[in-house]
Amino acid sequence: MTSAAPPQTIPHSQWHPWTLLSLDRLRAPYWSVVLLLGAIVFAGQLVERSLVGPLSDMLIPRVLEFRLALPLLTVYMLLALKTLKTSALPLLARIRSSVQIGDEAFDQSVRSMVQTSRRAEAILALIALAIVVTWFLVFRLPIPLTVEEHLPGSPLQAVVILASYLIFGWAGLCLVFSSIRFGRALGQLANKPLIVNVFDPDDLLGFGQLSLRESLTVAMTILLLVIPLGAPSEPMEYAVLLLASLASLSALIFPLWGVHKQMSRARDITAGRIGGELADCHLQLMASTALDTATLSELTNRTEKLLSLRSIIYKSPTWPFRNMPSVVRVVLASMSPFLVFIINEIIRTYLFPVFGVR
Repeated sequence: MTSAAPPQTIPHSQWHPWTLLSLDRLRAPYWSVVLLLGAIVFAGQLVERSLVGPLSDMLIPRVLEFRLALPLLTVYMLLALKTLKTSALPLLARIRSSVQIGDEAFDQSVRSMVQTSRRAEAILALIALAIVVTWFLVFRLPIPLTVEEHLPGSPLQAVVILASYLIFGWAGLCLVFSSIRFGRALGQLANKPLIVNVFDPDDLLGFGQLSLRESLTVAMTILLLVIPLGAPSEPMEYAVLLLASLASLSALIFPLWGVHKQMSRARDITAGRIGGELADCHLQLMASTALDTATLSELTNRTEKLLSLRSIIYKSPTWPFRNMPSVVRVVLASMSPFLVFIINEIIRTYLFPVFGVR
């Protein structure tokens, strides 16, 4: 904790070019390109459905929900990829005054957090292409969502399916890559010297909001993948879901560990100083053989105020959230993919039989 003057802030508009993705460089708006890519993925799902039954089955709600899983998830991942970057800029500008490093070092942290270079996107696209080619053309494995059907003989249908999984894989890899860089850079920034006010954590709340957004992005991706495809039924499926939820929780906790340590240290130092003041009151009381009314009144008032102040300090948060209930809420939100299905199983197993529902 320090009273040093905060460094000069830089308008976050200067950071905006670092958030641009390869899709931003096309002439069409970003959202329209994302919808087009989602439509291609949906076309792949239509082709897959035509391999196992008539397309009229798409009118069945359950079939439609199942086939919309990948297109919706693709659109969400690409939109979340962009939103995670752009929405971080105002929060980074907000916490700038609390981070005791130079502007150049802070800019570098921001750049590491929000920038995905064209080279990285190209490499991720090549990785996605390699996975698709290996799956369908080298090992000739079945189409993932049709279990037994393989790539069709029609070149047009095959290209549509390959393109859909290439787009889906590239979107997923970009989101995972960007989320890892985002969390890693945020964690490094959280370990820099911070100005901590134990009585008012508002200047550090931006750290919590940044980490929460990353965690919720992971949680929503899991939910959008799992809910349309069906609830887990086997222990292994629940184990995978639990691990994915723990990844979401890790995305919340680990980047904030540096802030937590500094907030805890500042609270302990302040509480220790108040403890020293209380010890002085005790020594003053024990050293006097006779105390007049004025001295007793002074010691009483001083002690009461110090105890009240220490109580406030002990209740102050050591995580960059408003209070402890807020911490509990964000932890539960990060674990929502697993909790949703645990609650669903409890309702299905114990409540439905009571009302005769199977």
